Amino acid sequence: MDKLEKNIKEWRDHFSRTGSMRKEDLDELEDHLREEISELKGKELSDDEAFIIAVKRLGKIHSLSREFRKVNTHNLWKFLFSEPEEPEERASSKRELFIAITLSIVAALLVEIPKLFGYTFDHETIFYMKNLSFLVLPLIAIFLFYKKQVNQKNMIVIISVFLISLLLMNLYPFKQPFHTANLSILHLPLFLWFFCGLAYTGKNWKRSPEWMDFLRFTGELFIYTVLLVCGVMVVTGMIILLFGAIDINLENLALEYFSIPACIAMPVIASYLVEEKKSVVENLAPILARIFAPVFLLIMLIFLGVMVFLQKSPFIEREFLIGFDLMLVLVLGIVFYILSTRDENQPPRFYDWISLALIVTALAVDIVALSAIISRLKSFGISPNKTAALGENILIFIHLFGTGILFIQFFRGKVDFNRIEKWQTGFLPAFALWLGIVALAFPLLFQFM
Repeated sequence: MDKLEKNIKEWRDHFSRTGSMRKEDLDELEDHLREEISELKGKELSDDEAFIIAVKRLGKIHSLSREFRKVNTHNLWKFLFSEPEEPEERASSKRELFIAITLSIVAALLVEIPKLFGYTFDHETIFYMKNLSFLVLPLIAIFLFYKKQVNQKNMIVIISVFLISLLLMNLYPFKQPFHTANLSILHLPLFLWFFCGLAYTGKNWKRSPEWMDFLRFTGELFIYTVLLVCGVMVVTGMIILLFGAIDINLENLALEYFSIPACIAMPVIASYLVEEKKSVVENLAPILARIFAPVFLLIMLIFLGVMVFLQKSPFIEREFLIGFDLMLVLVLGIVFYILSTRDENQPPRFYDWISLALIVTALAVDIVALSAIISRLKSFGISPNKTAALGENILIFIHLFGTGILFIQFFRGKVDFNRIEKWQTGFLPAFALWLGIVALAFPLLFQFM
């Protein structure tokens, strides 16, 4: 694909994500764009020049999508529940739905299989927690293998990583006080999710835009999984309530044989929904990020102010360090989703400044956390929890610092906006490597304690 066709495809994909246009609308708009480009090229303009001028003539993406949304408000909801008009597309959609439903049923059944060997939720909690990743993520990867037409080499790598991780997690002789077991349980899903990203990006796994799409997919998948799980909880409550009205107590049965298996299956269903209705649902995570970014910034500023005023640090307790690491990851997510919806040709806007303020505030929190971790290492020596927290905070600091520097350079007109996006995705392998080390190497390094 030459550069012009690549630009047109990305332009169309950007429009598609607004969720306000049907396929017919996009086809018509693309025809107009191509006509403009052809006319401009006839005046001896280069492909890049013709594309840029043609896009500007058609109007800004957000302005056009708003106009379409005003006209086609009712079509937006119809599109969410409609089937493709083309017979071939409709058949493909039905196959994907069948595969997603089948894989979700397999996920639900996998929860029940250990019970045949005497493993129960009450007495073998550690077993289920160690294997939770393998009940869901391989099935999402299989769905993505089909959806993204993953090549054989990448497929072998992904399957090998899952199998090796499965064997190690179940062969490791974890023992009290289970520090490394808890670290593995916490870090392994995130490590394996990186390889689901390898499946999602397919043959384009080296390209930054595909990884940006995967990160958007991750946010929407999380939101839809939460919504579906809430639905399962409502149904479970109804079952318990209805049968309780006729003096039949199904609480334990409903939770064990319906609620838990159904919740395990929901991420697979959510994967299908996000991919199938991408142009409709892909804007939820960025919208939520924009809503909560100012709120989160205010909370963090107040927290830092109170901490300085009272001269108290919560980082003395190791439990708080994990919580603050999760908070810093949340900051990265909020910044990313604000970035994901902006037009890269726009000058700096209000939410760009909000993002920079969030980054600076998070860096201040991270510096305090790093100081506390180093102090604890000097006072109490090396431990798996402190070492894991140290590595994660260093990586987060580097990533936030780099993002902040690029934002400042962007504000000063020294770098293009897509340089910030490339930094976001380019750092993912570093995070994945550390997650893999903590999940699979720390038990060996710290003698499975």
